[in-house]
Amino acid sequence: FFFARMMKGAWILFLLFACSSYAQETIEEPKHDIVKHHSLISPYISEWWQGGIEHWDFGGSAVVTDKFIRLTPDTRSKVGWLWNDEANYLSQWEANLTFTILGKDNKGADGFALWYVEEPLKHNKTQEARPTLWGNRADFKGIGIIFDTHDNDGRKDNPMVTVIQGKGSPDAKWDFANDLRPQAKFRCVVPFRNTAKGTMTKVRLLYHSGALQVFINTPNMGKYELKCGNVKVDLPTGYYFGFTASTGGMTDSHNVHTFLVTAAPEIIEKEDEKVHEKRKLTTFRIG
Repeated sequence: FFFARMMKGAWILFLLFACSSYAQETIEEPKHDIVKHHSLISPYISEWWQGGIEHWDFGGSAVVTDKFIRLTPDTRSKVGWLWNDEANYLSQWEANLTFTILGKDNKGADGFALWYVEEPLKHNKTQEARPTLWGNRADFKGIGIIFDTHDNDGRKDNPMVTVIQGKGSPDAKWDFANDLRPQAKFRCVVPFRNTAKGTMTKVRLLYHSGALQVFINTPNMGKYELKCGNVKVDLPTGYYFGFTASTGGMTDSHNVHTFLVTAAPEIIEKEDEKVHEKRKLTTFRIG
């Protein structure tokens, strides 16, 4: 009984200090070393670095709490962004993302996106020109993983994960009326909006041997993971990771909880094998 009361008291204290109505669940970190200058690891405010998050820049409607970065509040006509300041020089990599999208309306707002692009767009609230692609520029060069919550084409297949590639063309046109269906590299329907209180959606990206794979897990799926799809694509080094989100007439809050980048496991395993072989040869020579 005493232990139960202690646990209840601790839970109440947590709720009093939490920044929202949901809690961050325990996240299992990748097995390999995290590349910290590309990653987002809470706590954010208590680790505040010169007025921001070290190696990252944010703006628009984005705000930082101790446990997550909120790209947009549950308010109309908002755009928020969060960009890594460090270019990526891993030729093959893995990224693990946790997020929540929460809203009171039955219909989702626009959604948010994870980007790997040549040039980040850091939109200023005072600028008249608004980004057109979930908070990013339409003429982006790179890859975008779109977490699209608004059903524009009426097919009732949202929330949807859609992967698109931009070539940097100033004439780029995107088919929003059909939820980017004609331009998608691949798509999958996943119920990631309004997950149960205290839970998050998990996404794993693996870029290896010229192919991008996307895996996703929502709280009702148990352990990893649904393979959303894969595509052959050239993702050069020197590009930037980032997140953007937008709301229009409908509203949601879009929250990034963690983002952990490592070298691709297969690459690390190959390097480990090389070291192991060298050790075997050395041992043989000594013997």
